[in-house]
Amino acid sequence: MRSKGYYKLVRAVLEDNIRQGRIPRGTRLYTAAVADRLSLSPPPVKRALDQMNEEGILAVHPQFGYVVGDHADEAGSQARENLHLLDLDLSLLEGGKSTPLPPRWELILEEVEQRVLHSIPFGTFQISEAGICDHFGVSRTVSREVLARLDVQGLIEKSRTSHWIVGSLSARTLDETHEMRRLLEPQALMDCAPRLDPGALRAMRDQIDVLRRRGSTVDMGEFAALETALHRDLLHSCRNLRMLATIKTLQISHVVDELFRTYVTRQDETRMFDEHDLVLAHLVNRDADGAAQALRRHLDLQHQRTRARLKVLSIFDAPTDYPYLTRIH
Repeated sequence: MRSKGYYKLVRAVLEDNIRQGRIPRGTRLYTAAVADRLSLSPPPVKRALDQMNEEGILAVHPQFGYVVGDHADEAGSQARENLHLLDLDLSLLEGGKSTPLPPRWELILEEVEQRVLHSIPFGTFQISEAGICDHFGVSRTVSREVLARLDVQGLIEKSRTSHWIVGSLSARTLDETHEMRRLLEPQALMDCAPRLDPGALRAMRDQIDVLRRRGSTVDMGEFAALETALHRDLLHSCRNLRMLATIKTLQISHVVDELFRTYVTRQDETRMFDEHDLVLAHLVNRDADGAAQALRRHLDLQHQRTRARLKVLSIFDAPTDYPYLTRIH
């Protein structure tokens, strides 16, 4: 349950109770009533109910809110509406012995961090402490802890007027993070190389061959998985944990590449496939030095592509569905 947003926690609680039969099929679920029963604010509850409706776990009734099941007409007159009368399992919320509850800021940090990262290529934004509170239904203390941790990561900073600002992503920032990555990632890979499974490496090469043959039909999720495999999974066994943590904060260029693939539907990624494959070929042959050099060259080439992509993204409008982020430039 680490790093889950509150709405994900609400959804997990409701799904568990529906599966166990503690919330019977046909039960009417109102946002306010569920929020009261779970002792949470309505926004994350509403988001969880909407998501469950989209996936057919709940149905929407024009008079009765949400109904457990895939048909709204299952809500009968006898369906119990007082959730306090139902024997619900709330161990996930209460930090019961089965699943300890992490600090509240941990539940929303990852989502806020991702939304910040997906905004910075488009300009400068103000991030609202109160907006985070309203959107996630958390206290000011929780919101401030999230902002403090984003500040430590260098993703936000205080303005002269003491507002939290999400700075725009510049080519200079990309250059600086790239300079550090090309020093650290190859070194981490050399540390991991002796412990990597040759069979797993060959399977990764096979997957690259499959994607290369498919060409333009490769989707965003497959590109993301490919990048994660090379730049995170292979480095997972690095013994220097501080180095690993630093590398993760430097991989901001992946956000630019992901957004570029979202807004520009056609790209030729043949070179990226070849670059990945060369790194893996050296690793299969137990050539750690060659793998490090191939990775460094891939990082250099990818950096050039990312810089060009950042310029392209500047012509697109910024995302508008982040209620706690307001564009100021």
